[in-house]
Amino acid sequence: MELESRVMKTHSCTRLRAALALACLAGPGIAFSQAAHDCAGLTSLKLADTRIVSAETVSGPAFTPPGAKAALADLPGFCRVSAVIKPKIQIEVWLPLEDWNGKYQGTGNGGYSGAIVYTELADGVRRHYATANTDMGHENTAPDPASWALGHPELIIDQGYRAQHEMALKAKQIVTTFYGSAPRLSYFIGCSSGGWQGLTEAQRFPKDYDGIIAGAPAMEVIHLHAGTLWVNLAAQKIAEPKFRLITDAVMAKCDAADGVKDGLLSDPRTCNFQPEELACKAGQSSASCLTPDEVGALQDIYSGLHNAAHEPIYPGWPRGLEYALVQTRAPFVAALVTSTFKDMVFEDPNWDYHTINYDRDVRRADAKLGATLNNDSPDLRNFRRAGGKLILWHGWDDPLISALHTVGYYRKVAAFLAGPKANRETATTAVQDFTRLFMAPGVNHCGGGPGPNTFDTLSALETWVEHGQAPERIIASHSTKGVIDRTRPLCPYPQVAAYNGSGSTDDAANFSCRTP
Repeated sequence: MELESRVMKTHSCTRLRAALALACLAGPGIAFSQAAHDCAGLTSLKLADTRIVSAETVSGPAFTPPGAKAALADLPGFCRVSAVIKPKIQIEVWLPLEDWNGKYQGTGNGGYSGAIVYTELADGVRRHYATANTDMGHENTAPDPASWALGHPELIIDQGYRAQHEMALKAKQIVTTFYGSAPRLSYFIGCSSGGWQGLTEAQRFPKDYDGIIAGAPAMEVIHLHAGTLWVNLAAQKIAEPKFRLITDAVMAKCDAADGVKDGLLSDPRTCNFQPEELACKAGQSSASCLTPDEVGALQDIYSGLHNAAHEPIYPGWPRGLEYALVQTRAPFVAALVTSTFKDMVFEDPNWDYHTINYDRDVRRADAKLGATLNNDSPDLRNFRRAGGKLILWHGWDDPLISALHTVGYYRKVAAFLAGPKANRETATTAVQDFTRLFMAPGVNHCGGGPGPNTFDTLSALETWVEHGQAPERIIASHSTKGVIDRTRPLCPYPQVAAYNGSGSTDDAANFSCRTP
């Protein structure tokens, strides 16, 4: 690869300190115990527009991140490198001292970040990856999550796409210097904003990673945040206890339609529950039904946001997740999405989101920042040509980012790459050589929820990239009090998990992936 070649020329084995020379000859994937003595020497490494702040050996098995109350446990020994890339992108790179697997892992974060996510770094080194994370180029400014952007358009660019790319470049150079060998493979894993970051890498910098996992991607940020304001304001019109009432009604009507009555909808799009079915009748207590305003608000949530010409701005939310929609009313959700408009678009800290004009304000935001923040291009041809593999996944019960948006993006990629004459089924099949989408019934935002919500996408991606075996199913599990009580396969879209007709419905072995 071009980058690896350039890195090797700049930081070849001949320039490493003597203590690292043996490791340089040994190649990746062996124990690099002698490299522990060279960790501090990384502070003298010279990288373009970058300052190495510190490099220290952490012996493990526990490490307490700065400002944290609890330690991260079960860690191997690692070299912890902190660096700043101009103008102010902070990164950390954790390098296992022994048993490095020869691979690099970039990791994502959530919201507008503003801090290193140490749990992501810990997960990476536990799997023997050299692992990196970034604060995306600014410090956390809660309770106004994007006030850092006021007067700093360059920082919006860092958040939009530059920070993750620069992290990948500099982290790989640090890895190469430390081990004396460039990483043989590079992976990215992220969810929410991390999913957005992963897709941005695939779209803009297709050679940064060999494989990318993008969960619940917060892409097309301007439209996502406008849609979130829409659902936030609608959800505020519904009495909180009624969200569970609505879900119960949806399940009563649609749960068994997929062949198993299990509290999950395999594909919520097949459910035709309508808000009017819960409308209050004459003499009925409003505690057990929906008022006219609540019926209208729920319909707004299902229908999504449209402009005055009835063109979609952001899709609605699927049936069955109403119980989780109370999260959309949380103050931090409104604060995050409001900050995009008031701090980045209008540059007015006093802007009130209740005054939003979806037609005018979304158009203005797209014109000003769409090229930087939306990152929803379906053109993944260069990523595909580079041999990259992409796993997309999303929980159907995600209340913060509509799963329908991710399905729509996947379809858009398929249609773009397959050409205008291909039908939907043909188009989807045509892109499965390099990208697959897995929808997770009953799973909330990046995890949790009543469905099987624990699964290993990284192993599936490694098998695909390193052995050419595309994932035909990913086994997910649900636990109660630490005990697994249900497993279920996640299937590559458009397939769903279908019960075979015998055996426990809590055992994945009794399900097959089928196209409806």
